[in-house]
Amino acid sequence: MDKTRDTWLKTGIEHYIEKIEHYICVQVLQLRGVRSVRKMKPDEVMKCEAESIIKALPKGAFTVAMDVRGRMLDSPGLADIFTDLETRGVRDVAILIGGAFGLAPEVINRADMRLSLSPMTFTHDMARLILAEQIYRAFTIKASEPYHH
Repeated sequence: MDKTRDTWLKTGIEHYIEKIEHYICVQVLQLRGVRSVRKMKPDEVMKCEAESIIKALPKGAFTVAMDVRGRMLDSPGLADIFTDLETRGVRDVAILIGGAFGLAPEVINRADMRLSLSPMTFTHDMARLILAEQIYRAFTIKASEPYHH
C-alpha cells in the first residue's frame, strides 16, 4: 500500500497511467501501509488497512477488489467490463489492491466485483504495473486501436 520504491516500476506505472489518461480521467490513490506490521497478526494488519480503504473509497464508485480468488479475464473480457460499466452510466470505478496479506474480507465482501490477475502472487507494485497495462490495453481494444495485436 505504500508508495513505489523501485524507480523502474514507478516509471512503468506512470507510463501506463499517462496512456490511460488519453481515454479516461485517472486518480491513483495510494494509502499509507500499516506501521508496526511485524508486531501484528495478518488479520490485524488487514483490518487496519480495510478501515483506511473504506474511508478513502469515493461515494458511489463501482468497486473492484483484486483478489486471487476473483474472476480471471482475458484482455478483451476486461474491455467488455469497462464497456458494460460505461453503458450502465457508471462514472467512477475504484480498483483496490491490498497490502502484503491481501484485502480484508470486509473489503472484498463490499466490492461490486472481484477480479484476479493470476493465481500467482505478485508484489503490490508489480500488480499495479500489470493492472495499469491491462487497463490501457482494455481501452485500446474498446477504441479498436492496434496495441492489442
